[in-house]
Amino acid sequence: MKPLRHLLAAIILLPALWGCNDDNTPLTEEATSYDIVCLSDISNTEGMTFTLTRPGGSELITYRTKYLFKSDALKKGDRLLLAYIPNSGAAPYRSGYITPKGYSTITNDQLRVASLENLSGWDSDPVYMLSAWLSQDYLNIRARLPFTADTARSLMVVLDEATTGDTYPTCYLAHRLEKPVNTFDRAYYLSVDMSAMRTKLPTARGFILRVNNSNLKIDSYKFEFLNYK
Repeated sequence: MKPLRHLLAAIILLPALWGCNDDNTPLTEEATSYDIVCLSDISNTEGMTFTLTRPGGSELITYRTKYLFKSDALKKGDRLLLAYIPNSGAAPYRSGYITPKGYSTITNDQLRVASLENLSGWDSDPVYMLSAWLSQDYLNIRARLPFTADTARSLMVVLDEATTGDTYPTCYLAHRLEKPVNTFDRAYYLSVDMSAMRTKLPTARGFILRVNNSNLKIDSYKFEFLNYK
């Protein structure tokens, strides 16, 4: 892996949720749920299928809908922030059919690996951590970061290769701006595929996430892998 300073990439800004209504009519006042989901299947004839596990849960939940989002950019495996209503008044987090109300693309990434030497500067720019949770083998992060329209940033989860034999290897939420900015903060979502730790590190039961956290005086979080099904 190249040093962090060479891995600058602009994060995707979370836009307003794109509604499903083509005629811009107001959405209903029914209670709407919001979750980061995986677009596990998409078919012109069958509609879409989404999967997730609730925070701290191990049950694999499958949502289905006959609706198709009108976007050529979406593909199987994408992670989305989905707004939806369970059909027939069902409670959230129960497999079944849903009515999607809108979605937003978020930043999708893979776990990266580096030596601690190459992680120098990982904490150059703090992250205002709002929440972090595991869903399936994805680490989902919601954070406030300075908004930048023309300044690149690196934001990634990096595994310290020296800890790969640990029961709880150490990962870093590395955030670095290309140059200082003086602007307002926006909420960003990041979903990182951590499945390589489960498949390639047989001794790992989870991982430690190190964060330069400007929100709370907490700079270390511990996550446990669960056997979802």
